[in-house]
Amino acid sequence: MQNRYRQITIGYLIFLLLVLLFFGYTPTNDGEGYIELARKAMGDGMLYPSPSSIRGYPFVWNIGEICMVEGALLLFHTVIPVLILNCLLKALTAYLIALTARQLFNERIGLIALLLFVAYPNNWGDSTMLVTEIPAIAMALIGIYLILTDERKSRWLIAGLLFAISSWIRPLSLIYIGSAFLCHLIRKRQILRNYLFLAAIYLAFTVVVGLGSKSRTGYFLYQTDTMWFNMAEATYETSTKPHYDSDMYPKGTIRYIADREHKDAVECTAIWRSRCLEWLKGHPVQYLKKVPGRLFWMYFSDIDNISAFKADKRLPAENYVTLPYTHLVSEINTLTGIQYLALISWIYYIALLCGCLLGMAILLRGRQWQPFFLPAMIIIGGSLAIVLATHGEPRFKDPFMPWIILLAALSLSKIGKQKIMTRKESSPTYLQR
Repeated sequence: MQNRYRQITIGYLIFLLLVLLFFGYTPTNDGEGYIELARKAMGDGMLYPSPSSIRGYPFVWNIGEICMVEGALLLFHTVIPVLILNCLLKALTAYLIALTARQLFNERIGLIALLLFVAYPNNWGDSTMLVTEIPAIAMALIGIYLILTDERKSRWLIAGLLFAISSWIRPLSLIYIGSAFLCHLIRKRQILRNYLFLAAIYLAFTVVVGLGSKSRTGYFLYQTDTMWFNMAEATYETSTKPHYDSDMYPKGTIRYIADREHKDAVECTAIWRSRCLEWLKGHPVQYLKKVPGRLFWMYFSDIDNISAFKADKRLPAENYVTLPYTHLVSEINTLTGIQYLALISWIYYIALLCGCLLGMAILLRGRQWQPFFLPAMIIIGGSLAIVLATHGEPRFKDPFMPWIILLAALSLSKIGKQKIMTRKESSPTYLQR
């Protein structure tokens, strides 16, 4: 079965490379921002963050991703190598989902999960963009697979390093680590020493990166710090729906800093942190009321990457695809070709969500606690953590999509069967022993 996994993964990789070849680089607002900051750091003759790349900017952005962009520009004068790496890591993610599903359930469910992932239209275009989600998720998935399947210190060392790199690119791996740790505790595994070892490796990498940044900027910086920038908006926003065309720094709000252009990112973050904490003390209920709406909008759709197939992608701010959700039936005949692809992707996505919920129900009904807790903790706990800290953009749920697909594969496998045989019933794994 693993040979079949590899064959499908290689085919998927070839497909992604062909998409990149024929449709090319897809500029996005974030991607162009990464390039701008990488060039600023290059001008300083340093890695990002550097003095000029944080002066006048509102926050320290995704350090690992910008360093990759900077390296590609320095060595190749183009970001194409980063996009090729995206294709490799996206295909690796598909393979890891199959292996993880096989580990938790069985080989058949692993195959279904792999096929669901590679057939999902929204998974076809993001490798043409400069995004943090692809490398961060791939690194975190490797790490989680290693610690769930092996107790050798060498594997945990590699896992700790990969988790740290994942957070350096985009801070999401702590959700995976925490969920795995709780899952191990539920199984009453005495592996605290392993987690301490993993934490030591994670911290060691963080210290090295932070000290490097401190030598360049005077600040200990090791990962992005956009939370307070986003939370500042939450103190005055009237809608929980993400919006991108409003004034970023409206006067009279917590977000507005009169002389922001003359401050650096760390100074701005400190001001927003202080203002937000003071506001939260007096308005905790008002802030918590926003959480359900944010959760809804984060999970409402998942078509961000369809813009990779647009014919004209020159303007980053216009590289998105919309659907007339409220008038879909009456306007179905007026949709463009790319909107039809987005619609197919959206329907596929809704089916995945339904399959995920059914998969959870199947596991709960069968009292299969171990394979339930890990994906459920990552999806539910991670989602709540994100919407408590920031607004709910659809792409913010990307770290949970592998687990949603894994559970959807379980429910699909249930069709026509009376029982789901987990891997525990055939050959026990490290986590299940």
